[in-house]
This record gives sequence, structure tokens and C-alpha cells, in this order.
Amino acid sequence: MRSFARLAGVMTLAAALAAPAAAADSNVFLKVAVGGSYPFLQNLNDELETQGRDQLAMGASIGISLGRMFSERKWGLEAWFDLARYQSFKFENEYESFEGDMTHYNFMLVGKRNLSPSNEKFRPYIGAGMGYGYTNIARAGGKIDGLQGMILLQFEARIRDNIALLLESNFLTTFDKSNYDSSFLESSDYDTILDSNGDPLEDRFTSIDLRIGIQVWLKPPSKYGDI
Repeated sequence: MRSFARLAGVMTLAAALAAPAAAADSNVFLKVAVGGSYPFLQNLNDELETQGRDQLAMGASIGISLGRMFSERKWGLEAWFDLARYQSFKFENEYESFEGDMTHYNFMLVGKRNLSPSNEKFRPYIGAGMGYGYTNIARAGGKIDGLQGMILLQFEARIRDNIALLLESNFLTTFDKSNYDSSFLESSDYDTILDSNGDPLEDRFTSIDLRIGIQVWLKPPSKYGDI
């Protein structure tokens, strides 16, 4: 988790310092945000409970996106990537035994609506997105993946000519369930991870995330002092 936090800090600083000179379009922005992610994997949690272990706990999350505003900044579109890493756990039953080290990767196209386009200092947004995501519950495998959808709530507060602070929360879910693939899990003798009954363990990834971050316009839309 410490290396994760250091990486998030370096990327945030790099975005703030390097992005302003990168382009001439005042509608284009780069965003970096960090925070927490709470996962909901019902079948995995049920299996851990059967094994007498704690359920999955909150993890750390980082989100990065490149976006552009349209129609007098009423609408926005973002190419979105986020990564969440969760606390480790022990998975052991009659069929499987491994150290859980869960990570989720999310690649998405997100559209959002500015609810107060005339306000240059504070802007709330609602949005939705769709894309692809995959989850590994162990470093060497235990993968589920699929098409995902997301609902976004975001608040942006401008503090400089080209810099804004933001707070965002999103609900993310995979549409279909899939089996945990264990093809590359050395400790497993099966193609999928099995539960305590010997049945393939399947799930859909769902999470609620809350992050704070910085948004850098690649060209200042206006002088902050002129707002």
C-alpha cells in the first residue's frame, strides 16, 4: 500500500506540473484522483465466511483520465482508467489454497453533464460510463472480467487558472457473472477456482469508490482573477 500511495503522489504532481504546456485547447483536461474503494463480491465473501475468514475489506484506488468538454462546457467525455488494490486474504478449502491479493483494473469511456455550466468556480457533474474491467484475486490468477457500467457524481472547485480540485464518487459493476479463471494459478489443479462444495466459484465485480484529486486544464480557460 505504501508503494501505491507513493505512485499516486508522483503521478498527481507530474500531472499538475507538466500538463499546462501540453496542448492549446482550453477544453481538454487531465485528471488524477486517489482514494478508497469498497468491493462487493458476494460469492467470494460467502466462501470466505464458510472458511471462517473475514470478508473483503476496503482498498486503495487511483483514477486517471483524459477528457474534453463540449457545447459551452455543458457536456464532457473522458477516456478513463482506474486501478484498485485491496487487502490480502487467505483462501483455503479442500480444493484450493492460495494467498489472495486482489486487484481490479477498469478501462472506460465516461460521459458527464455539467449541472452548473455558468459557474466558473464550482461545478457539479453527473455521468455514466461503459467499458471493460477485470479482477485478479491472486497475483498469478483467479481472474474474472467482463463489460462494466458506471454511475458518476463529481464536484469540481477551481483554484488556479488551469487547476481545479475535485471530489468524485462512483458506483461500478460488471454486468454478467463469470467464473474465477485459475489457469495460471500454480496452486490450483483446476481451470476455475472451486468453492467448499467443489463447484466453480463465480462472481460479478461491484464497488463503490470515493476519491479526491486534481484536474489540470491543458490551456487555462480564463484567468482565475477574472472570474
